[in-house]
Formats: sequence, structure tokens, C-alpha cells
Amino acid sequence: MNSIIDNIISNAVVHGKTDRIDIKIGGRGEYCEIRIADYGVGIPEELKAKIFGEGFAYGETGGTGLGLYIVKKAMETYGGHVRVEDNTPRGAVFVLALRKVR
Repeated sequence: MNSIIDNIISNAVVHGKTDRIDIKIGGRGEYCEIRIADYGVGIPEELKAKIFGEGFAYGETGGTGLGLYIVKKAMETYGGHVRVEDNTPRGAVFVLALRKVR
């Protein structure tokens, strides 16, 4: 989980140009959620469905396009998932959802 969270935070700083990150942990139904919010440039709506794809890179930062793909695959390995939402008033929120242990 450390590398997953580190990857999302690194992306927020490098690609999102944020100077602030908030992390909240809570539960929703059958899932525990880790919400990582930044206040950077955000992610255009047309790219949200693509950013978790293998090899998808955007912008001029020279990334490999593997970071968020690896995050997605790791979350699936843990039996969870990752999604991205808009942060209000600006930025993005990455939500890591894992099934609660009973």
C-alpha cells in the first residue's frame, strides 16, 4: 500500500502541480476508502477513463505511463479498486477502495 499511495502523491506533485495534499480514511458500505485529494490542475474529463491504462502518458513530464496502471493492478490484486473524482474547487481526488475485513 505504501508504494500505491506514494505513486499517487508523486503524480499529484509532478503532473498535477499541487502544493497541498489531503488524505482521509473512512468507510463506505463494504469498503474502506483512502481518499487522496490534491489542489492542482486536475484531470480533464476526457482523460479520466484513460489514465489507468497501460502506457498512458499525458503532458510534457516524460512519464512512462505505467504508474497509475500499476496502482490499478495492485488494487485489483488486493481485491479493491481505484477511481478518480474531481476535487472542488480544483484538483483531483484518487479514491482507493478496499473490502472491509469481517
